[in-house]
Amino acid sequence: MKKWIALMGALLALDQISKYLVATYEVSQPIIQDFLHITYVRNLGMVFGFFQGITATYTVLLAIFALIAFSIFAYLFSKIDFSDKRTILLSLALSLLIAGTLGNAIDRLFQPDHGVIDFIDFRGLGDLWTYVFNFADVYLNVGLVLFFIDIFFLEKKRVESHV
Repeated sequence: MKKWIALMGALLALDQISKYLVATYEVSQPIIQDFLHITYVRNLGMVFGFFQGITATYTVLLAIFALIAFSIFAYLFSKIDFSDKRTILLSLALSLLIAGTLGNAIDRLFQPDHGVIDFIDFRGLGDLWTYVFNFADVYLNVGLVLFFIDIFFLEKKRVESHV
């Protein structure tokens, strides 16, 4: 369990430090010309900028929703049998989900405008991908995919082996 908590801490630190640096220096520059840019954006909406312009009340509700999601993920994490090697994917998924949820919730709760700092910009993909995002968003998306893979393909095997 300790290594997973350390992973969560490292992921959360990477997310928060990167957001701090981008916001402090208001960086907007190419990393790979015409493909990958660092673009400082304040996201006042939801994931990938959906529902931009929502009121502060809804933004606070999003933060509350994130804290509820965090509580659910933390509860599930606390129930993992870490001695069972078949729970590695679930442990990774929940670690990513917890770090991602906390990363964006911290922004929602502590940024003056309650916005999330986004900065990863794959503009080289043209109209296929127009969103700017952050590490917490990556953690959430990868964590959800891994969580569903675990639930649909591995959970049944774990349950059957305990019967």
